[in-house]
Amino acid sequence: MRNALPACALALALAPLAQAQTSAAYQERIRFDTCLGQIQLDASEALERAQTWRLEGGGWPAEVCEARALIELGEPEVGADILVSLAERQPVGMIDEEQSELFILAGDTRFALGLVDEAAAAYDSALALMPDSIPARLARARLLADAGQWETLEADAEALITHAPYLAAGWRYRGQSRLGRGELDLAWQDMERARQQEPDDIPSLLLRGAILEARRLTAD
Repeated sequence: MRNALPACALALALAPLAQAQTSAAYQERIRFDTCLGQIQLDASEALERAQTWRLEGGGWPAEVCEARALIELGEPEVGADILVSLAERQPVGMIDEEQSELFILAGDTRFALGLVDEAAAAYDSALALMPDSIPARLARARLLADAGQWETLEADAEALITHAPYLAAGWRYRGQSRLGRGELDLAWQDMERARQQEPDDIPSLLLRGAILEARRLTAD
């Protein structure tokens, strides 16, 4: 029993500290969510708040909000660069999932700007961190499909089918890669699997039309 009293005393002493830390983290989370929400209402106001928060020691959450506000305000390249810089240095408190999300957002922003190589690098970084990340895999597959890189696209499609067979996207992307290589029957099978998962998936219907057109041209 002699050791019980110090243990109890330590627990009581640490309880207020733990509660304070939890409360502080909660308040920071609320501030972060509020900042992100403000972007949709008034991006200029959100940017000002984020910059003030950063100067007050808001750390990486403030920088993320600042970057996203800049993207919304028509400075997407600057915002994307901030996100990549943050993700690459992985500040204290940032977990792998959050780091990967920053790379994906930066990649999406760069892809929208037509910066394909830079977007691909961001997606590669996200997948290097989290190889099983469905959002990162979907993002890179979209880029590869747009670029017509069929071999690499099929590899990403296979990964999607393995980890998320319930999504139409994996089957559809594999079908698209096979269509690109002239494997029309296999592409059709994948298209049908995609439609089984999501019957109303518009890209799968477009793939169906593309395969039918390829068959018609082959028959002529």
